Amino acid sequence: MQKDPKGSRPWYREPWPWLLMAGPVVVVIAAFVTFGLAVKSDDGLVVDDYYQQGKEINKQLHRDKAAQAMGLSAQVLFSPDMRQVRVITTSREPLPAALELLLLHPSQDDFDQRIALQRTGDNVYQGSLKPASANHWYLQLQDPAKRWRLEGEWRTAEGQQVMLGTPTLTPVEN
Repeated sequence: MQKDPKGSRPWYREPWPWLLMAGPVVVVIAAFVTFGLAVKSDDGLVVDDYYQQGKEINKQLHRDKAAQAMGLSAQVLFSPDMRQVRVITTSREPLPAALELLLLHPSQDDFDQRIALQRTGDNVYQGSLKPASANHWYLQLQDPAKRWRLEGEWRTAEGQQVMLGTPTLTPVEN
């Protein structure tokens, strides 16, 4: 192979074309990585029928009013290892033998738990749950027929118990 008399090399031996092509190649690779992450991780935040769910909110409010009319309140106690939960209720009406406690994570629905509670004594219910490492939960206590519900919010840093509903306090007579 003869050398060019001017001393120039072929283009692929020069660093500048490769440096200029590196930028678009990196962008294309990053686009494929981003697309792969978007396909793999479903955040579960968007619902298909947001209008219908918005209308459902009004239907759910009657459940809150039913719990209030029953004078219903509850204290939810979590074990330190987050494997057991005990619910102590107060109500003017008798409650069923089983209740349902929903632990709802604010942003990741795959952390949500539905806990079946069984009556273990007068107004005391107990159930088991899967330990989760989240720091913030929305709680919902309801009967199996979904006629009433109590809602609350729990931050694990604030302790192992949370109150649901508004307890009816009566004055103590001396």
